[in-house]
Amino acid sequence: MKCNLRYMNHPEVGPASKVGVEADEASLVPSSPWHARTVKDCLVAFDVNAEGLTSQEAGRRLSSLGPNAVDQPKGESIIEELLESLREPLQLLLIAVGVLSAIWGELRDAIAIFGIIALVAGIETATEIKARRALDTLRSLAAPLARVFRDGGLTEIPARNVVAGDVVALEAGDVVPADCRILRATGLAVDESALTGEPEAVYKSDLPVSPDAPLSERTSITYSGTAVVAGEASAVVVATGVNSELGTLGRLVTQEREPQTPLQRSMAELARAILFAAISASVLVPAVGVLRGQPLRQMLLAGLVLAFATIPEELPILVTLLLAIGGRRLAKRGALLRKLRAAETLGGLTVVITDKTGTLTENRLELRDIWGDRARVLQLALAAQSIRRQGVILLGDPIEITLARAASDAGAVFDGEELALFPFDPQRKRMSKIWRTPAGTLAAAKGAPEAIMAASTLTGIEQQEVMHQVDEWADEGLRVIAFAERLGGPPPTDEAAAETGLTFVGLAAMEDPLRVGVNDAVTRLREAGVRTLMVTGDHPRTAAAVAKRAGMPASSPLLGGAVMEAMSEEDLRESLRECSVVARATPADKLRIVRLLQADGQVVGVTGDGVNDAPALAAADVGIAMGRRGTDLAREAADLVLTDDSYPTVATAVEGGRAIGSQLRRAVAFYLGAKLALIAVVAVPLILGLPSPFAPVHIVLLELFMDLGASTAFVSEPAAPGVMRRPPRDPGARFLDRAESTAILASGLAILAGVLPAYLLVRQIDGPSFGPSAAVATWLIGHAFVAWSIRARPGLGWGENVTFPAWAFAASLAGVLLAGTPVGRAFGLIALDGGGWIVVLGGVVVSTSLAMIARRTADFERHL
Repeated sequence: MKCNLRYMNHPEVGPASKVGVEADEASLVPSSPWHARTVKDCLVAFDVNAEGLTSQEAGRRLSSLGPNAVDQPKGESIIEELLESLREPLQLLLIAVGVLSAIWGELRDAIAIFGIIALVAGIETATEIKARRALDTLRSLAAPLARVFRDGGLTEIPARNVVAGDVVALEAGDVVPADCRILRATGLAVDESALTGEPEAVYKSDLPVSPDAPLSERTSITYSGTAVVAGEASAVVVATGVNSELGTLGRLVTQEREPQTPLQRSMAELARAILFAAISASVLVPAVGVLRGQPLRQMLLAGLVLAFATIPEELPILVTLLLAIGGRRLAKRGALLRKLRAAETLGGLTVVITDKTGTLTENRLELRDIWGDRARVLQLALAAQSIRRQGVILLGDPIEITLARAASDAGAVFDGEELALFPFDPQRKRMSKIWRTPAGTLAAAKGAPEAIMAASTLTGIEQQEVMHQVDEWADEGLRVIAFAERLGGPPPTDEAAAETGLTFVGLAAMEDPLRVGVNDAVTRLREAGVRTLMVTGDHPRTAAAVAKRAGMPASSPLLGGAVMEAMSEEDLRESLRECSVVARATPADKLRIVRLLQADGQVVGVTGDGVNDAPALAAADVGIAMGRRGTDLAREAADLVLTDDSYPTVATAVEGGRAIGSQLRRAVAFYLGAKLALIAVVAVPLILGLPSPFAPVHIVLLELFMDLGASTAFVSEPAAPGVMRRPPRDPGARFLDRAESTAILASGLAILAGVLPAYLLVRQIDGPSFGPSAAVATWLIGHAFVAWSIRARPGLGWGENVTFPAWAFAASLAGVLLAGTPVGRAFGLIALDGGGWIVVLGGVVVSTSLAMIARRTADFERHL
């Protein structure tokens, strides 16, 4: 027999019109999905029986369909990482300048520029590769295996060799190798939290469910990558690889384009502004000089020098250094950057979309309270369980394990001879176990409160009392289990006989506790203008209770799934502005929410750990994955990985991102202001018909201090005080906004107002040969004080950032040595006399005073 496997491997497509006959695409008739079909229909569709495939047929299908593997997003190679860095606007600008320098014979300049380009690209690439290697250590190296029925017997094979139509065996501890339709199940419970986000195990059966059932309610299907926590089953594989639910999510991830970061937009804006300034300076100054009678050739050379002086070749180094140092600080605090550019974006987040389980909560259950006879409830918890041991490890439903440990801690014991087990299934919503005890036959049952009460002898009034307690706990987000028993009589032969006439014993309430510090983190983010929005697949009542405990503003939960699908874009966008919780959400809902918030002008961060989170992580401005329990797909889709899986680390990362953004703006303001001053100090004398105050060797020396030295000093600065008490920067605001432009102009004019008069005065008083010495000394000393005025905390203790005072001292000392000792002769400078130094000090005072006035007037503390 031969069937059309190319189509049958898709979970939503039915079998070929005639089993065993090759069919073309036109003959395929859409039918109900696998979870809505009977066991018999599924076996017929794949031309297989409960004994499985033959090895020959399985091999043929493997050759036809390919391996059962979902390709992870391919990481960029070293060459691709380098090329990505070289495509940045400022890097492209530097490449153009380097090429022009080489063409015009300025080989020394060209070599220096290309060296800077290589250094910047190397730093960024090395940092991101280091982050990738750190992620690799989080991955499991063990290849998953699957147990399948082949040639009439059970055998173990690599999961990637599983094919559609294989019959697999599942038991507690297994990872489901592919999407499978249940053929037979005994108490099968599966942890699907990585796929659905819901923490409780889902019990499975062989009974079909509604074709419209959401993913979390498809109890007849087990999905690839989920974990079996209790029971056993056999199932037929209906979808593998990219056609599985996991593969569908993987495709969504690869289709999502990483949004451009604010930093990338800012650097593009700077590149355009600088290019305009360079062209203007190189054209206008020579034109004015020629009009004033200066030689044409000399003015053309002067224009070229000004153009090169305007290009901020060190700015990419400054930015990369700042991000690398900031990224290293974040890593020490539990946040590992995969992309350096995301560091600055973190500080601009306006909304953080978080899941519930494992991020806000600890993803573990603990017994909170018992209603009824505590000792008897704990005894029944031991009697009505299906846990099995594997060494010292307990395997089973997490609820059963929690109750067993609580019973053990309380000293509860239960002795008896097990006679029968009637496992939990989604239809009955209860399970029971039959024991022979000294007091007689005991039927111990547990399950959903309404299911246990229906099998009990409680009166209507008594049931209302129980449900009142259940509702009270449910409002607190607790998971409630009911217990009942029947003592005496003959051993029942089926579940119907076992689960009737039961005596209701009591209730047990369990909770997934909040992580330590979550409430404080939500509050810190809210005070910083960052809203926390919980998007979970859990029940609305549970989600709302957890949100309340976490300190989120009260609001009615918004429902995902069919309810959200029916909402228009505008209605949903309006609802998202007010709500704090979205419950029963699907991966598609989460992705839609991210896109709508971004379209509404928000900068969105998304936390997640499961494959269901990966599409939203990829689409977010900053995807934040869990490092310890996160899936590979989630980590690969993210920009930031939390090595401690803790939501408080998100608040820490936002604070670090804001510190990076603040220091970047201050450093760029000083750097571009100094560049502006340098252009003016060179251009004004040329326009006046005087020689430039600085020779090329002086410019190289000044840039060594004002570029690399100052950059290192700024990037070593700690966070500004109150950085988390400000609202985030407007996502639509330009980098060169009023505050930044004011700081650039202030620092540039402050340096210019000190240096240019000092040069002109000393040249006039002591002679032309002393002018350059005065200009160099005033620049080196004065620009250090101007930089100090732009610091976030000018009064910061020296021990908190040794680099800044060390740089300022070194720059000032260099000025004194060059303009006051014979050391300056090596650079063509003549030592100044007392009068010259008075002028220099006057220029330094003028620069510092203007910078301090500008700081207070423009309120740099609040705007930078």
